[in-house]
Amino acid sequence: MLRRISLSLILLGLSASIFAGERRYEAQIRRTSYGIPHIKAKDFGSLGYGEGYAQAEDHLCTVADQVLKANGERSKYFGEGKQKEHLANDVTMKAFGLAARGVENLSKQSAELREWYDGYAAGFNKYLAETGVANVGGWCKGAAWVRPITAADISTYQQLPLLVTTSFAGMIATAEPPAAAKAAAAASVHWPELDVASNGWAIGKDRSAGGRGMLIANPHYPWVGSNRFWEKSLEIPGKLHVYGSGLVGTPGVAIGFNNDVAWTHTVSAGKRFTVYSLDLVPGKPTVYRYDKETKAMTSKQIKVEVKQADGSLKTVERTVWFSHYGPILNMPRLGWTNQRAYTVRDTNQDNWNSTAQWLAMGQAKSMKDLQAAHSKYQGMPWVNTIASSREGLAWYADNSSTPNLSKKALELWVAARKVDPITKTLFDTQGMVLLNGSDSQFEWQADPGARNAGVVAFSHQPQMERTDYVFNSNDSFWLANRSAMLKGEYSPLHGEQGTARSLRTRNNALTLSLESPDKPAGDDGKFTLDEMANALLSNRSLTAELVKDELVGRCKAQPTVAVVSEMVDVSAACGILEKWNNRFDLESRGAVLFREWLGQFQQPDFIAKGKLFAVAYDPADPVGTPRGLADGPIALENLAKAVQLLRSAKLALDVPLGELQYADKHGRRMPVHGGQGYVDGLMNM
Repeated sequence: MLRRISLSLILLGLSASIFAGERRYEAQIRRTSYGIPHIKAKDFGSLGYGEGYAQAEDHLCTVADQVLKANGERSKYFGEGKQKEHLANDVTMKAFGLAARGVENLSKQSAELREWYDGYAAGFNKYLAETGVANVGGWCKGAAWVRPITAADISTYQQLPLLVTTSFAGMIATAEPPAAAKAAAAASVHWPELDVASNGWAIGKDRSAGGRGMLIANPHYPWVGSNRFWEKSLEIPGKLHVYGSGLVGTPGVAIGFNNDVAWTHTVSAGKRFTVYSLDLVPGKPTVYRYDKETKAMTSKQIKVEVKQADGSLKTVERTVWFSHYGPILNMPRLGWTNQRAYTVRDTNQDNWNSTAQWLAMGQAKSMKDLQAAHSKYQGMPWVNTIASSREGLAWYADNSSTPNLSKKALELWVAARKVDPITKTLFDTQGMVLLNGSDSQFEWQADPGARNAGVVAFSHQPQMERTDYVFNSNDSFWLANRSAMLKGEYSPLHGEQGTARSLRTRNNALTLSLESPDKPAGDDGKFTLDEMANALLSNRSLTAELVKDELVGRCKAQPTVAVVSEMVDVSAACGILEKWNNRFDLESRGAVLFREWLGQFQQPDFIAKGKLFAVAYDPADPVGTPRGLADGPIALENLAKAVQLLRSAKLALDVPLGELQYADKHGRRMPVHGGQGYVDGLMNM
């Protein structure tokens, strides 16, 4: 069954030209039957004008709110927030000088891009003026904080997703020199949730039914909130004609295509920042050792207006501390002691090139042009690029901003992960790189040809060009093609080579290499667009294909299982799983039971031999291993626990997936098919 959403190309009679008085902007907006805006303009200023106007029509509240957040003004209107989250945000935004960064970013752009930003703000403001704050649609209707915006506001807002470390607001805003009364401060700080994922496929001429490149962009991003995509078409005759999506509130197309190239992005498994531990001078908690010398931290006094319960404003002052690397962090469970402090450095601190690069990609006429845009600007913040072209080429690159450490420093860090519990724990649980900031050999190194000193140059980043396919599903660059591993002397900060892959990555690899059981490309072994869409959204569970039959066999042999003091009859579960077709479709009966069974295992069980899998991971067969159901009673005990759980919730063991998995759309349930890629091995998350 075809599960993709077809785009209607019927342009409705909603076409409108909008004009600005003195600036002489002119843009035409036409919308498809699904509401997608097609914006055509004579120049970049007018293009931005139409884009900003259409964006305000669709997401004015979200843009206004994110501009407020980026400028550090949430507390002024919403108070300090739950667990002081608004206050922490505002302190951090002001400490980073995000508003000043927005102005600086604009100053470094081309004249065309500055015109684009100016027009975008003008179009947004045009719609707001026409509609009025009291009449805008959405959750911000009549809100005092909804106001006209500037080009600098849009540029400032773009810094939020660019700098990963802005998500550490709670750690930055609460970092204070140690004192007895502050001993437990770190306990109230939590790690930010950075749960983002995607699949990206590029098909070359050898695996394409039409002999040209094809691409699937499957970003696993939210459907609501600020961190979501907005679909659009942008055209300036003779200069730009690109279709795709960008994050709400950002000009241009980040994932899309033109007549000659198509590209998508997935969040890279590489590292965008490094955390440093600092050895402090005894009795001086704001002074740290650096080789044989010492360095004093610097500080910024931050003032934030905070709305009180009675509606009045109170000015709250905070001190934010910095090392020469970046801000000091109040690390969860580690804090800032008399002996040690922690700090962070972000590769995107000096990245001003992202918008220019995406524009150049949108104007590319060939794969060579697309690659040249990456080489020139090197502005991708934290994503891989997967691309295809009219001439039938498929290209993958982990071209995101990556710290450039010396070979010796990398060796020492890898060794520390084996012997130092803090280094190991931070990497294993948070994927963070912890280095000794009191030792200068852990400084980032200059790489000739890089965008900025301290990051890896484009020429030294992992990349592969093929004529069959490349893909990425948020694992390391190493497995971009089933039959041609991407090996080389690449920094482990790009990701690891020769290590176990996620079940979702393995399923992608099986599908694209035509080794999955559903014959995804048909008898001819060449994909059509429909076959690609059906394959990605097939809802096949690789985990089920690897272990379910053995589980059913054991279940039949032992239909009663002891769990603590209860004997659980699992015979009905055996029959349900046996009939289940291993797919997570809306009507699937058995998918819920299988997922609850998987939920009894721990995350490490899904990538190694142990409680779930019998055969260990083999670097020579990264797609086929681990596999097989592990020996021992755990499998059946966990099945009994899953049966207990569903029965305690008064749910039938064969409840259809669509009854429990849904999105709440304005109070109405919208059933959603698909699964959890890490656990059940689905591509469709």
